[in-house]
Amino acid sequence: MVVIGGGITGLTAAWLLKQAGKKVVLVDLGEVGGGATGCSSGHLTALPDRPLAQLVSDFGEDGARLALRGGMDAIDLIESLASPEADFQRLPGFRFTERDEDLDALRKEADLAARLGLASSGSELLPVPFPVKGALRLERQAQFHPVRYLESLLERFAGDDARVFEHTTVDEVVEGERCRVHAGTHWIDAPVVIEATHTPINKSLGIQARVGPYLSYVLGLKLQGEAPRALLWDMAEPYHYLRRARTETGELLVVGGEDRKTGQEHDPVARLEALHEYAKSRFPVESVEYSWSQQVFDSADGLPFIGRKPGYERILTSGGYSGNGLTFGTQAGMILSDLVLGRETPASSLYSPSRIKPLAAAKEFLRENLNVAWHLVMDRLKSHDEAGGTPLKPCEGRIMDLDGRHVAVYMDETRRLHVLSPVCVHAGGIVAWNDLEKTWDCPCHGGRYSPTGKVLCSPPTHDLQSFPEPVRPARALVGP
Repeated sequence: MVVIGGGITGLTAAWLLKQAGKKVVLVDLGEVGGGATGCSSGHLTALPDRPLAQLVSDFGEDGARLALRGGMDAIDLIESLASPEADFQRLPGFRFTERDEDLDALRKEADLAARLGLASSGSELLPVPFPVKGALRLERQAQFHPVRYLESLLERFAGDDARVFEHTTVDEVVEGERCRVHAGTHWIDAPVVIEATHTPINKSLGIQARVGPYLSYVLGLKLQGEAPRALLWDMAEPYHYLRRARTETGELLVVGGEDRKTGQEHDPVARLEALHEYAKSRFPVESVEYSWSQQVFDSADGLPFIGRKPGYERILTSGGYSGNGLTFGTQAGMILSDLVLGRETPASSLYSPSRIKPLAAAKEFLRENLNVAWHLVMDRLKSHDEAGGTPLKPCEGRIMDLDGRHVAVYMDETRRLHVLSPVCVHAGGIVAWNDLEKTWDCPCHGGRYSPTGKVLCSPPTHDLQSFPEPVRPARALVGP
């Protein structure tokens, strides 16, 4: 078996397959745990982002109950596999509001959560130093350190009939009596291939048109005092999520949110500043210790896509976890390994990538596809002479007009220019510079590249085209 992607989905599936006696090859574009899992905030909850009432409306009570039960099963599996270094802790989770107008919906959510099998209740008592109108309390949710968790699991996985290839780009998967995975100059043969890459590699618009890429922003804050010993999500727009984290240098409050479409936020630092202001108005913040962003893929109907890639029998895929990737990813690893082993389950049908939910998905499907189409057209029409022609600074990138051609230009720390095509190799979107993460991000389907154009995550599998460095750079490109 070949598993592409070394995050929590891929490594969980690979581990379970090895435990079942299968030979497994795990391939990752970077390092195992170095992608979305490594950038996640460490929340573990069975509660999906979409309101339970909407989930029941779209999938029925049985479908919603199955999804929630799967989330709790995923947390149980993580607990059983977590090493002491992973710092796994069971905690209550609270979906809360600071507004009176949310209370009626929140009470209905609490009643529905209990009816669907979660240990839950309504609550007005939260372990926070600011006034809250009410909350849905969930028992036996959890948090952990995702990177340490994967490091320990990787140590137990590698060896014997399990091999790991990091820093390996897969650019093609061919299905046949045996699948063939092309990686650089090598081919790997396998009876089944799992694409555990959040969105399928290369073009698979049947899924990619139903997921939207978003960047979520996160801060690690040192407080004057203790952080809440709970998981917390508010009902604001944009929403926020919070938890306590233990580090080598002390205890922190992790605050995330302010989500924006990938490649469409022109001032990501402003998102971090907004998070900081949110936290300072509610907690005694002493300092900002860490800041980062993470990419998530929202599905059109609120549940992920896990199972056989549409049009294929031997290629499996998963993605569209929204903001709940650690538990949905673990569920995906369990479901995908079951499918490889010939075990069809009710969850396989619920999460099938070939499912058709026109009423559930229609609005989001239309919104995402209109957004993609707009960027494919408008990014080619607008002028890219950004920042008034001011010179580039070291470690800065910009889309510019150079000799009548749009190019993506990056100046590295040595002041060398890297001139690239701005056209994403996946579906032709025009990338945008992300000054926070120092990446080129595609606003269409979430492809991301390093400053010098190296592909960082799916769906693209090839680097941005590189052009020769200008012999006589214009003054608008290089400062004095």
